[in-house]
Amino acid sequence: MAKQIQIDKELFDDLIDYFWSEDFPEGWLADEIRGKLNSKLDKMLARELFSQYKRSPTGAEREQVRKAYLDHKGITASFRTDTEWHDELPN
Repeated sequence: MAKQIQIDKELFDDLIDYFWSEDFPEGWLADEIRGKLNSKLDKMLARELFSQYKRSPTGAEREQVRKAYLDHKGITASFRTDTEWHDELPN
């Protein structure tokens, strides 16, 4: 596994802007960097959705964010469980 380092969010945003600008660099290395940046953005979004799920104060909000997280991860409705929040308790 490659070593990982942290960079400032401002620098990360600048890298995103540079590699997705109109006069973006071309070539296999630029494509590889864009792929890695896409992967990182995907991981950041998944982490943010998961964090929102954990911090949601109500069951309804938690369920909404859970569905958004599962949609983001590409998990189809047929593979999801219904173990979360319900409007009413079964009688």
